[in-house]
Amino acid sequence: MNCLFCESQNIDFTCEKCKSSFCINHVATTEIHECRKHNLIYSKAKAAERHFKCTVVENSECPVCKSLLRLERLSSGQYYLECTNPKCPDSWNSYLKTPGLFFPSKEKLAREALRYNLIKGNRLILCSKKLRHIIGKELCPNCFLELLKRAPLTNFSTIMNSFNITAEQMIKFMNKYMDEERIYGIIDQKNQMFYYISPEMREKLLSKFYDEGILKVEDLAIMLDMGSDMARNIIYKLINQNKIKGSFSQDKMIYYTQKYILDTIIKEIKKEGRVTIKNLASRFNVPKELVKSYCVNLMRAKEINGFFADKGNEVITANQIYKEIKAYSKETGLFELNKLSAKLKIAIELARKSLHELIKTGNIKGIFTQRREFMTNKYLEKKIKDLARAYRTMPLRELSNRLGVTESSIEENLAMIISRGDIDGYIDMQKRLFVAYSVPISSKPQSHQKAGKSVDEGKIEVLREYDFIGGQLHYKAIVKNKGNMAINSVKVILDVPSSYKIKTPLINIPFIEAQNSRGVDFYLEPKECGVSNIGGTVIYKDAHGDKHSVHIRKKKVQIKCPLVVSCLSSIEDVQISIQDLPNDARAFLVADLDPRLAFRAAIRTIKRFEGSTVTTHEGSDTKGKYEAESWHCSEAKVGGGRIITRIYVSEASQSLEVRVWCNHAGQLTGFLAKIIELLFEEINMIRKIKSEEREKTIDIMAITQNLAEISDYCMLRWKAQNIRTKLHDTFIRVRNIIGEKEAILGRMEFWLTELNKFSKDDKITDDLADKLVNDVENFRSVISRSIKI
Repeated sequence: MNCLFCESQNIDFTCEKCKSSFCINHVATTEIHECRKHNLIYSKAKAAERHFKCTVVENSECPVCKSLLRLERLSSGQYYLECTNPKCPDSWNSYLKTPGLFFPSKEKLAREALRYNLIKGNRLILCSKKLRHIIGKELCPNCFLELLKRAPLTNFSTIMNSFNITAEQMIKFMNKYMDEERIYGIIDQKNQMFYYISPEMREKLLSKFYDEGILKVEDLAIMLDMGSDMARNIIYKLINQNKIKGSFSQDKMIYYTQKYILDTIIKEIKKEGRVTIKNLASRFNVPKELVKSYCVNLMRAKEINGFFADKGNEVITANQIYKEIKAYSKETGLFELNKLSAKLKIAIELARKSLHELIKTGNIKGIFTQRREFMTNKYLEKKIKDLARAYRTMPLRELSNRLGVTESSIEENLAMIISRGDIDGYIDMQKRLFVAYSVPISSKPQSHQKAGKSVDEGKIEVLREYDFIGGQLHYKAIVKNKGNMAINSVKVILDVPSSYKIKTPLINIPFIEAQNSRGVDFYLEPKECGVSNIGGTVIYKDAHGDKHSVHIRKKKVQIKCPLVVSCLSSIEDVQISIQDLPNDARAFLVADLDPRLAFRAAIRTIKRFEGSTVTTHEGSDTKGKYEAESWHCSEAKVGGGRIITRIYVSEASQSLEVRVWCNHAGQLTGFLAKIIELLFEEINMIRKIKSEEREKTIDIMAITQNLAEISDYCMLRWKAQNIRTKLHDTFIRVRNIIGEKEAILGRMEFWLTELNKFSKDDKITDDLADKLVNDVENFRSVISRSIKI
């Protein structure tokens, strides 16, 4: 026969009615055992486990309430200490609380307890007095539980009369079985009732939490036929036991789950765009601070792309900010950022960031003035037209000062207005002067221009061609006047694709005589690779003052930034190859930089591409000024063809030159333009380095460069003494930075000794080259960890 609850065969009680058997740990009994000295009560099971003797430790003290401690034992056999005070604030015990003392022997527990001042003396002094036996009666737990489950509502008197026990004993049994989850319900001591909730009803209530997210106290009270207070207690119990996060309304009549509140907030904010915290709080009748904390969490988790507005009293989405900014800019045309932020009730930085995003995406077109205002293009054009009507002739500088924008912006917008025909005039680039003949109230109809085209059809011809110079695209347009009369106010406007950068897309030609031609030159800097079609428009006036336009036929231009792979070449091969290859170069001053840093920046730029270093030399010219040169070689992955790059830095001329040799003109320009773009990034980064850190930066960059070149030289099976020179320079720099105790210095000394065995012109052997390449990789890893390259 086994215990109904634990399958134990040590049966202490068998019910005559239901024939259920129970062990001493699970039988329901009113029998107790008492220690008179300490006035402590032990249950029948605990008293039997302690051989009916008190286990209070006489020389102990609770660290929380200063009461005596009692020696307890876990089911695993380990001993621990527990506070005897039932009202102890923390219900302290050494098993669950700090310092976490539980040991298989009393002696070890005593040593540790003494260490934490839980006892006095080096052993546990137990009370060990025999417990007083108070006879009670034994109940069948199964019959007790069946009575409680018989009806949803059971009166206390019914239970007490059925088992002949006191209310205190009955409540003790109820709490015990609810803690063991053998029954689920609520004890109403005020009305002397027990409310039983069946597993089916419990699942139904939980489904309301998980599926609907909202539970009303009134609905639950009607469902369970109980008062509102008891229904509320059931909700408290459910959310505590199942760890359901949420909040009651302020009148405690509705409980909302956190998921329901968050989903509703997200839906409401996305629908309205701008909503007040007060309205959201009133939607659930919960405190504003709670709703605000939910909004903060949603923004951090990026569930809503929004921000706080009106000093934290509103939530506004990014899209709503964009809509309101567009509406405000359309309404005013010119505004300061602080006025925009005041209008939208948002921070100035948020207004600036949102406005920049709209400008970047092209949703708003305009510029920031020098007076810290934002001006839309439409407003700027209106102001330019007003000034043109009033003054007709005006220097670009004065126009810029009046409107508070840069001359380049004025020039660009004027070119667009003139090309559309909204202003009849031109820009004298020599005198930096704007001349307007007339400013019509509205632009001329297109039909008039089309009719005008037929008058001079075939008499005005536009030729165009391009070539590559210094990493730039040189686009030349020639306007030929084949007619018998001169033309004037000629404007050549280039339609520049977004993949190029140009200083100005418009060039003015005052007039072209009959049977003459004039050429204009545009210099475009490639920003990305690809095929582009570059065309434009020529606008001019004939001798009668009528305006005409001729389209510049589009020219297909291909810029290639080739994918390259490293190739193994010697300096002799390179010198022979460059004699037959076209080349181009860019040079610029580096007077504000240490020439050594400029050289390292150029080397790092080239190393971004997959290529090999042919040779590098650093030294001094005849005047003792720093001078450095480096050659690099690679091959195009597509189509093949060798690409050779030379870097030259001179402290005497304070210049840095990058020259590229390549057989394909488009690849040559594209590759050179990409190198210059990356080089500027490196140089700008170096300019930010503090002066006291520059020497260390030079050493780190030199170490990185040397290690890469040693690997290249080993692959080329280069002269051993050249490799030793690079390794010796690396050895000295590493020792200066990380000290002399680093283990890799010993390995470097080994290689310096090995390489020193070769004569001047001997090349490194295959076996040593392969081993050195592996060691160089190890050097790079160790140095990276030590100095964080």
